[in-house]
Amino acid sequence: MYSHAPSATEFRACLGKHIAHWQQRARKARAANRKWRRTKRRGVFVAPWLWIVAAGTPKAIFAKLELKPARGWPAGVYFFGADVLRVGIILASELPKDRSTLLIRLMAGGPMLFPAIEDLVALPPDAYERTVAQRVLLDLHSLLAKQPKRTSKEQKFMVTMQRTWEEARAEARAEGRAEAVLAVLRGRGITVPDAARKRILAQRDLRQLERWLEKASVATSIEDVIDARTERRASRAGKSMARSERSARRPARASVQR
Repeated sequence: MYSHAPSATEFRACLGKHIAHWQQRARKARAANRKWRRTKRRGVFVAPWLWIVAAGTPKAIFAKLELKPARGWPAGVYFFGADVLRVGIILASELPKDRSTLLIRLMAGGPMLFPAIEDLVALPPDAYERTVAQRVLLDLHSLLAKQPKRTSKEQKFMVTMQRTWEEARAEARAEGRAEAVLAVLRGRGITVPDAARKRILAQRDLRQLERWLEKASVATSIEDVIDARTERRASRAGKSMARSERSARRPARASVQR
């Protein structure tokens, strides 16, 4: 895994480890086959693959090895050595920018990291990619936070992750309130049509959700909770209050004497 374009030395080091691992597995399989009459277990040998993931393109290596895009695979995937070496190379910068490649682009890091984080944030809160990536990103954030000095890219990563977590927490709070509204309505035996359910679950304004929750506790029908005209008046009142608060926080301008 490289956050840059690997050099020829790095490529050879990966290849050497791959071949050594291949030989070790082959020896274990042969040893197991010699003992199979006693252990009743045959050694099953499966030739391993080496996958090299890089954020940058090692142009010199590609030119000298004359690597071509793999047929039947997404853009950015290359093979080397066929069944003799079984080496696959993934260039994260060439992968399709969609959900299927998100985790690989995150792992590659480098210039691919921040666009991949933005794609991660755009996923639904329950997306499995969030669960898989969260631990790794948290560890990286914690590691960088302990460093006395950080590069501009590292600082950008920390700011991006902080904003991402704040947005995720706000979204989680809104989802919790929406589920609470539906739970209260269900407890009161009020039928919630699909359109109203989707509307409640899609709401991200915590003030609006709190109003719905208060109404749901005394409602006798869904119309008592979701009323378009009342919502519009409450929304306008909330915006007016927010503007008043912002105006109050502004410093008064000193009068200019002519």
